[in-house]
Amino acid sequence: MGQWMDGFVARMEAQDKEALAGGGKERVEVQHGLGKLTARERIDTLVDSGSFKEFGSNVRDPSGWASTIRKPSACDGVVVGTATVSGRRIMVYSIDFTVMSGTIGDQGVWKIAELVQMAGQEQVPLFGMIDSAGSRLSFKRGSAGLNGMGQLLRNYCLYSGIIPQITMILGPCTGPMAQIATLSDVLIMNEATGFLWLGGKIETEEAGTADFHMTRSGQCDLIAGDDEEAIALAKQVFAFIPQNCWEKPTSIESDDDPDRREESLLTVMPDNPKFTYDMHEVIELIVDDGEFFELKEEFAPNIIIGLARFDGMVCGITASNPDELSGVMEPDSSDKYDKFMMFLDTFNIPLLTMSDTTAYPPGDKWERMGVIRHGAKNLHGYSNLTNPKVTVVLRRSYGGSNITMGCAKMGPDFIFAWPTVEFAPTGPESIVEAIFHKELAVAKEEGRYEEAYQGYLRPLKEGFSVLNMSRVYTTFYTVHAVIDPRDTRANIVRSLHASANKKETSLPRRRYVKPA
Repeated sequence: MGQWMDGFVARMEAQDKEALAGGGKERVEVQHGLGKLTARERIDTLVDSGSFKEFGSNVRDPSGWASTIRKPSACDGVVVGTATVSGRRIMVYSIDFTVMSGTIGDQGVWKIAELVQMAGQEQVPLFGMIDSAGSRLSFKRGSAGLNGMGQLLRNYCLYSGIIPQITMILGPCTGPMAQIATLSDVLIMNEATGFLWLGGKIETEEAGTADFHMTRSGQCDLIAGDDEEAIALAKQVFAFIPQNCWEKPTSIESDDDPDRREESLLTVMPDNPKFTYDMHEVIELIVDDGEFFELKEEFAPNIIIGLARFDGMVCGITASNPDELSGVMEPDSSDKYDKFMMFLDTFNIPLLTMSDTTAYPPGDKWERMGVIRHGAKNLHGYSNLTNPKVTVVLRRSYGGSNITMGCAKMGPDFIFAWPTVEFAPTGPESIVEAIFHKELAVAKEEGRYEEAYQGYLRPLKEGFSVLNMSRVYTTFYTVHAVIDPRDTRANIVRSLHASANKKETSLPRRRYVKPA
């Protein structure tokens, strides 16, 4: 190597060493003191050993040239590159809080924006790890990176539905970066250090925390106790999804018998229909090895969403939970259901819908909250799904929720019902009270209310029973088969195998307009 080239190589090596140092030893110690990994440690924890190839490590904060206060600006506070996770290619960025508190500057924002574009064009998943105090301010240039931030947000939107986007909030995430988090397919927050806030006054201690965004806003999908757990959860999600929208998720070998009968399913449901039960018990009895990966567990718990496997095949599950608000479809549960079914359809993941619900809640309170338009989103969304769809109805399927939860003629590939199912326009109890209120009033005065009530209710419930509906198979409510509850798993597995190569396309159009 010539002396002339030696100088350039030496400068390059010095810049590489500076990049690896981040904000310096003292800032790294502060980061560790807060219980957080550094940006590079997070990447190392996520990716396969030795697989990370960095881009853009030479850039620095351009305002530093004119500033009287020189601060380390290694990589302009953002580490980006390509790597593999479990042998699968990904793109990843990690914001470095040791560099000017992770503020987003001119160079850093463009690095992320271009990485998103690269991931979209290369059709590989994108992982983001955010630990940022927001947009960087410069006395000479104002707020840095506005054009870059616009491009970054646009790229996230443009490549949504093409590549999976998984984001981890491991520190603060404020201002425009908060939009990045919510544009992602899956959002994971560190319970101890994560903070998500768009702007404005913070009025309560819990505002912006992981718990706040799980239980209140519904923007958080998973909560982790620390950085390592957050990254482990991201890997678990990644195992269920394909590289892009053109591929299918990978099936694995399963030791769990696909025809396994579950005797316990005969006793999960209480004898009295007024009593509730937890749908989680049913799910855990039918999925491979009882392993169910739930999302948004504490938000709108009256509907359950998550990922599992059946005979090694990936499947998304949405299920009414009678144990919470009787499994009603209110606005929050409708939103939760809507995004998840779109995610499944986008990445060719089959949908299993398990329905036991008394429909939409009535009354002024819910109407003011927009229960109609939120429910309409689900109707619109389910009608346009093209992925394999299986529905199992367990007990009650009343009113509009019967349609929303993948029954009737909404296009599921297979519909099964337990023999306990009642299909009805509304609850039989409500019908009795509405039609026979005068007769019941007289019976009450005569001291025979319960006898009269049951006399009107019993034949109505018999008429709504799925076991008495064979004569109206095509014109009223439809199921392909009434099944023994113990064979639920076997029927689901056979249906998923049968629909594995399904070909269904949407009607040609420029785009559809979903209810607001």
